[in-house]
Amino acid sequence: MFDTTKEDLKDLLRSINEGKLQLPDFQRDWVWSDADIRSLLASIGRGFPVGALLTLQTGGEVSFKPRVLEGAPDQGVLPEEYLLDGQQRLTSLYQATFGKAAVLTKNAKGEGVRRFYYLDIKKALDDYQTFEDAIVGVPEDRIFRTNFGKKVALDLSSPDQEYEKHMFPMNSLFHGPEWIYNWRRHWEGRGDDVATLAMKFQELVFDRFTRYKMPVIKLDKSNGREAVCVIFEKVNVGGKKLDAFELLTAIFAASKFDLRHDWLGDPKNGQPGRLERIRGISNPRHVFKELASLDFLQACTVLHTRDRRIEAQQTTGKQGRDLPAISCSRASLLQLPVEAYKRYADAIEAGFIEAGRFLNNQKIFWQTDVPYPPQLVVLAAVFAVMGRKAETAAAVDKLEQWFWCGVLGEVFGSSSETKIARDVPELVDWIAGTGPQPETIQSAYLQIERLDKLRTRQSAAYKGMHALLMKSGSRDFVTGKTAELMTVYQDNIDIHHIFPKKWCIDNGIEPAVYNSIINKTALSARSNRMIGGVAPSAYLGRIEKDESAEPEQLDNIIETHDISAETLRADDFEKFWSERRKKLAGLAAKAMGKDVILDSEPEEPTIEMADELEDVMESELHEAG
Repeated sequence: MFDTTKEDLKDLLRSINEGKLQLPDFQRDWVWSDADIRSLLASIGRGFPVGALLTLQTGGEVSFKPRVLEGAPDQGVLPEEYLLDGQQRLTSLYQATFGKAAVLTKNAKGEGVRRFYYLDIKKALDDYQTFEDAIVGVPEDRIFRTNFGKKVALDLSSPDQEYEKHMFPMNSLFHGPEWIYNWRRHWEGRGDDVATLAMKFQELVFDRFTRYKMPVIKLDKSNGREAVCVIFEKVNVGGKKLDAFELLTAIFAASKFDLRHDWLGDPKNGQPGRLERIRGISNPRHVFKELASLDFLQACTVLHTRDRRIEAQQTTGKQGRDLPAISCSRASLLQLPVEAYKRYADAIEAGFIEAGRFLNNQKIFWQTDVPYPPQLVVLAAVFAVMGRKAETAAAVDKLEQWFWCGVLGEVFGSSSETKIARDVPELVDWIAGTGPQPETIQSAYLQIERLDKLRTRQSAAYKGMHALLMKSGSRDFVTGKTAELMTVYQDNIDIHHIFPKKWCIDNGIEPAVYNSIINKTALSARSNRMIGGVAPSAYLGRIEKDESAEPEQLDNIIETHDISAETLRADDFEKFWSERRKKLAGLAAKAMGKDVILDSEPEEPTIEMADELEDVMESELHEAG
């Protein structure tokens, strides 16, 4: 019924290219992020396993309508096998390493982009660099720009430019070593022999890719429908990574330390663990509802590797890359000694509790409203290192600027481990007055056009803007209570349209416009029922009549949401949109401590992706009119 084997990756990709291996048509398309693609390539480049594939031989009882994998040519042939599990891995690998077109992926902000992937040869061979950092994605024109598209940082638009920068195009991997020969000839013509570098690259990197084998579970055509369905359901559940907490629990047990009891508590004696204490026993801290053991271990690992780096600097006099790296990667985490965990755990626990207070001061009270959970790890580590020195007004001002630059600049959308390890020492030094502004602050920016595209609460910047409105004192249309107060006391509050959805549809306004954050604000269910689906002038009149609200008083409440009461009463959507857009941009600029970009070219072209579904929590019943 089935067989297990290993196949060369190059043969699998060739089968895709020739149409011998295709998808059953029920497999949905899904675009992997740039970070996921680079992580996959790095795993293969280091010879790590990336999971088994599942295929089904064609010609049996089970027959599907086939289709080629995204990016592969349609050869007009019937497949010999269906790919049941492994679609995203093979699609990403085919597009990045075999096909000639740019890879469709998503950037850190979730926007669709097309990129080519390159391998920085020197970085790939540098023991002090992570392999993932050697993999670079560049826009479709092969030119990477910075400074809002004005400065060319990396130009790979011609083979000579590739040779000059020692940047190997990943889509040349399985088409022979011709690029390597041309690269050598390029430098030989310059009187510089890279033969040794080329030999090392081919042996340690190129050959590792081209000789990579993937395990494949092959179902033969004798399998019936029930068998195929059951097997598919069992294996096609997503690739869950090994749990580092479980591995460390086993490692620490050898030293007679029970990590599980320390974190989760001991049920035998009823003692709470660190997780319960952080979440709060008598006064729950709801921002920690989904706090994971990995978050705590990452904070411990950052402090351990930071202290190890400082010690090496003081005892050896080494500098820069000669020092051990500060890290919270999974590899570093699994090297965390039990004594280091014990040394930092109490301070980290207190650090997370203080980080919860910090978020509450930013008017973020619930886990679902936390823009980027990795920022909690950074905050906990900084509070653990600095203690009360990080709780002064001056220090908090700096932490707030870093926090809002990270949220509104959408900095933590990818590579969070790298950014945690970078930001902790940079923040500590900056707050202490011994270092410059952290890279997160320096690199963060918000273009005003981004506000137009913030439509659902999955976006960190979307969550951040509503927290800023609460922080600025927005009040409910009917009750006059602050959104903060209603949130704390768990009133029925949610994000609702200002110009109702039904009114917008009736007036020809597109969903991409009326679903933007610019046309949304936090209101109680009671206010939303009063709004219904009618024009703003109508529902404001209804509030005044039914709730005995004075017009001036109601206008003052409306203004707390950065909404012009005048435009709302005039049902002037266009003017409302323009004015509130500017006010929200000003709110963001103040929080970030830098201007919002009002007019600029993108650093790479983006592709409009389908919106996520509107949050099910936002009731549409009250807007039906």
